[in-house]
Amino acid sequence: MKIFTSLSFMCLLSIPALSSAQEKDPYAAIYDHVLQQNADNAVQYCTNLQSALDSDSGEVRHQAFEQLAKGWGQVQASYILGGYDMNAMDYPLMVDFFHSGNEDIHASIERLISRDSKPQTALYKNSYKTMTAIDSVMFSGEWSERRKEFAEVMVANVCKRFTQISDGYKANRDAFLFDVDKGLSLVVNAQIEHIYKTRDWRIAQVSGLTKANLGETKPEHQQFPYSEASWAFIGGVLETNQQLLAEDKQPNVATIAYEKHGAEGIKAVQNALTASVEAYNNTPADHNFNLNDMIPLFQGLLDVQKAFYRELVSRIGVSANLIDADGD
Repeated sequence: MKIFTSLSFMCLLSIPALSSAQEKDPYAAIYDHVLQQNADNAVQYCTNLQSALDSDSGEVRHQAFEQLAKGWGQVQASYILGGYDMNAMDYPLMVDFFHSGNEDIHASIERLISRDSKPQTALYKNSYKTMTAIDSVMFSGEWSERRKEFAEVMVANVCKRFTQISDGYKANRDAFLFDVDKGLSLVVNAQIEHIYKTRDWRIAQVSGLTKANLGETKPEHQQFPYSEASWAFIGGVLETNQQLLAEDKQPNVATIAYEKHGAEGIKAVQNALTASVEAYNNTPADHNFNLNDMIPLFQGLLDVQKAFYRELVSRIGVSANLIDADGD
């Protein structure tokens, strides 16, 4: 199901009123309208999921989780809070255990459900209270009171983490605006990192597009295999990059690039991102991470990554952290 949409009008209305000067400041706009707003949205989406756990409708519960998965993608695509608060470096791992460690979280959760221990006691590991675990407990078996009790503990933990992220951004706004060069570097490097991880972890390794698994499509290895909300997460990553880069979303990184005489570089990144978004939107709804269906998006994200490294970062004074060389 495609849910890749712009932020709702109501979400925009919730942004605190800013002075005209602040609205024109691309650094303040990035912080307030992307980093902070996306974090605030995730808090609301998580609250929505808590409410949905009481619904008898599996579709209502699924839509609430899918919304949160997309919101999490939006937050993670530009996550920089760890650059200002060491404790915040671990928050993403406390939200989502995807691609971390070797434990089979699904198998562990199923064992715990089959026992008699109370959920609060059984879920003693951080990894048992993440989006990964929620996906498993809510969508891998028939919904029951036992699964609901487990889900309530897990969702409460994730909501706590999103609240910490939202509060952390509120607390560090001045630090970001005090040293805008550091802030820009953190934002751009976060974009590059999560474009790479989306391309490699969430698409290539699932669709059989890496040298190690060429031609072997394994949709069961996607980020949220039981809810199939992985596609929504990828949509969230793309949406945040549009917020930060698109011409019609200015003031943003594009505005800064123009100010720093990096017009050619930002155009290259924008063109590659536009192609990626079009590939995402044109992917068949029943793709199931089929190799051929994923190639256009995989190539688009590879081109975005290359454009950052080769065309943009040096022109705007950012030192890029090398990830998988330049995508070759």
